[in-house]
Amino acid sequence: MAYKINPRRNDILFLLFFAAATLIFAASGAPAQTPTPTPAPADERFTLSGFDVTSSFEIGLRGVNVNGNDNKYRSDFNYKPGLRLFDSSFLMENKDKKRRFFDSLQITSSGWNADPSGFTRFSIEKVGVYNFDANVRQVVYFNNLNNHARNVHTADTRHNFGDFDLTVYPTDIFRLRFGASFNKTDGTGSITSRAYSDEFPVTSNVDNGALDMRAGIDSKLMGFNLSSTFGFRRFKDNSSYSTFGNPGYNTTNTTVIATFTRLYPVRGITQYALFSAQRTFAKKLDFIARVTYSNTERHMGFTELITGRDNSNNIVDLDRFDVSGESNRQQIRGDLGITYAVTKSFRISESLTFDAFEIGGDNAFAEALFTRTAAGGPRNPAFTNNLNDRVTDFQRLVNTVEADYQFRNCFGFNIGYRFTNRKIELTGFTQTLLPATPTVTAFSEEEENQTNTLIAGFKAKPVKNLVVFADVEHGEADNAFTRLANYNFTNLRLRTRLTFNRFAINFSAITKNNENPSTSTAPPGNYPAGNFIANTRSRTLSIYLDWTPVPKLSLTAGYTFQRVTSVTDIVINTGTLVRGSSQFFMRDHHGFFDISAQPVKRVSLFASYQRDQDLGQGNRTAALPILLTSYPFKLRTAETRIAIRLTKNIDWNVGYKYIEYNELLQPLSVGAPQDYHANLPYTSLRFYFGKGAADR
Repeated sequence: MAYKINPRRNDILFLLFFAAATLIFAASGAPAQTPTPTPAPADERFTLSGFDVTSSFEIGLRGVNVNGNDNKYRSDFNYKPGLRLFDSSFLMENKDKKRRFFDSLQITSSGWNADPSGFTRFSIEKVGVYNFDANVRQVVYFNNLNNHARNVHTADTRHNFGDFDLTVYPTDIFRLRFGASFNKTDGTGSITSRAYSDEFPVTSNVDNGALDMRAGIDSKLMGFNLSSTFGFRRFKDNSSYSTFGNPGYNTTNTTVIATFTRLYPVRGITQYALFSAQRTFAKKLDFIARVTYSNTERHMGFTELITGRDNSNNIVDLDRFDVSGESNRQQIRGDLGITYAVTKSFRISESLTFDAFEIGGDNAFAEALFTRTAAGGPRNPAFTNNLNDRVTDFQRLVNTVEADYQFRNCFGFNIGYRFTNRKIELTGFTQTLLPATPTVTAFSEEEENQTNTLIAGFKAKPVKNLVVFADVEHGEADNAFTRLANYNFTNLRLRTRLTFNRFAINFSAITKNNENPSTSTAPPGNYPAGNFIANTRSRTLSIYLDWTPVPKLSLTAGYTFQRVTSVTDIVINTGTLVRGSSQFFMRDHHGFFDISAQPVKRVSLFASYQRDQDLGQGNRTAALPILLTSYPFKLRTAETRIAIRLTKNIDWNVGYKYIEYNELLQPLSVGAPQDYHANLPYTSLRFYFGKGAADR
């Protein structure tokens, strides 16, 4: 039985929340009655081995109670109960300027153990000698939804990655750079695989990673700022997939998988080099050029073993697939930018980008199928063997010319034009070795197109406290799929900011229209012919308010409305292939407010409320060949937090967060709704040392 949220309990929680917010206003709404605090005495220096130390360290506990669908909660937030390391920092500085191994050392950390993401950054510097930065991060990813892909495209992984960078002799004239990065993901999940006219859920074990090494030089020569970087990246994927005793989704046929194993190892290396040069001539002409070259080699293997019964009820003793292949991708990209200041108010800029790459690859495919009849009688084995070779040549030139003019300080505008030319050549062959007489099928395709785009915008400041920005792009964009026409798009954006006294209003509006045309050339008897178009219309309106009536009280509130309508021509099978339409609707409303206050010197308060509701398709209904999709839901979060200064060096934090999620439309075929509400109380202690410990 699906869990239902208790409305009465829900109302009580929100009443408590608003009562806490009301207390904040009551405590800080009359600043004239609050005595002015006396200035705190200067901090005593906290030193360690001759270094000045400034530090804060916060550690605490979080409780989590979820009522409803725990998988959906973890897919959305994934906060866990237990010990948590909050935002913490540690800074050592050589204030005396004595000769030491380093002049400053800083460590910051947050989110480890109970958060879905955490990081630690380490930085150490000796002025004029070296600078070293290390940044290590972790993302715990969970995805398990019963309304997506029959609840079998899931993931429960841990992603660890980090960067380490060393700069030697960091001056304006010369510096050496060395760096390394790592990237590692492991965990479990599930996918689907298709065999014998059926589909099967398959368990996956995720194991992939990469290692990067790089080095570079920055210098100045003849007035040019020069920079070069060289590096390589090794990557691999050892993920595996398996299932046992699986009848598949179609339980009315004879297909059953007894065992299924898939190994898909990938190994590769990317080598790259980057060079750039920049110089400004006579404070009027700015020049920048950059060239990037990369080469990627990739080797893959694929082994899949299946046993069971096929859709003809034959016994499958072994269905084995073996694929091996390799590919090479060489790319070169050049960027050139020139900006000329005709006058102090008028500038012209030109940017040119040339991008070219070639991808060549081949693979050998082999299948060996050993089966018996349903009664166990012998059947002839079947063998398939072929070779494939493909080469893709890509070239694209993008040229953008833009001019901008600034009229005093109250008005400025820009106008520009972007042209692109793209050429793609596809060549290759397929050679069939088994089961028939060997044959070779070669092919060659070539496609070339151009796009044109208009760019314009302005900035106006009619009065001192009002600023208005607007820009527009209209034209065409290259389609990623070579056999489809260009995207036709129109993007408009408007932003304003109005300020007076301690009050500020920000308003923005964004509209995007995108049309992706294509044409069916198949015979009308088999496939509906004609133009097939995908139209997407997006509208986003946002307004934000900031108000600080007194230094110890601030209020931030905002509202965003996003409207998306997508209509795509499709072909659907209603017994025959007919022309249809797939339509998607989003009508999302998001509002929030945050309140921060310090009613007395030793107490700080914070309250926040957010509400997000997507009405989706509303009351629209449809029947084949029209499909309607949307994802109407409601999400509410409320949080209150109080920080109490216990001593000069210790703060005590107590907080509570409430999350409520409701699905407004759930297909009956999916099952129980994924509604939930979660209660997350937490408490922590923050310790302060050094400068600023008493001034909080």
